[in-house]
Amino acid sequence: MVEVIMVSHGDYAKSMLESAQMIVGEQDHVQTFGLYLGDSVDKLREDLVEAIEKVQKDGELLVLTDMFSGSPFNITYSLMQHYSFRHITGINLPMLLEILTSRESAGVEELCEMILDKGKATIIDVNKFFEEVNQ
Repeated sequence: MVEVIMVSHGDYAKSMLESAQMIVGEQDHVQTFGLYLGDSVDKLREDLVEAIEKVQKDGELLVLTDMFSGSPFNITYSLMQHYSFRHITGINLPMLLEILTSRESAGVEELCEMILDKGKATIIDVNKFFEEVNQ
């Protein structure tokens, strides 16, 4: 099973996991971390190092961040120099659901391909979609 760590600004990672669990049920082997206003980035880095070192012993690791170039992303990116894991940023709920429902049968590389496709497919301009449907 692919281990998952989610890192975001504020409660985004935690709340997204809670929303996903409403749909697919409780999930093991998923940890969430948030960076809040006034928090130390060094403390978040330390917490992530501890989590990565603990779960890497168990198998493949996928780290998800909320947005490119934000502090959670930058901290995670800096850890890629020292640890081996896949890092995907710009996560949304459909992508997380794909991860949670496929991580027992798919390896981390296949999972990354799947969720990148899912992310592209789930961003829809609703106005244009219904304009085309109603033509």
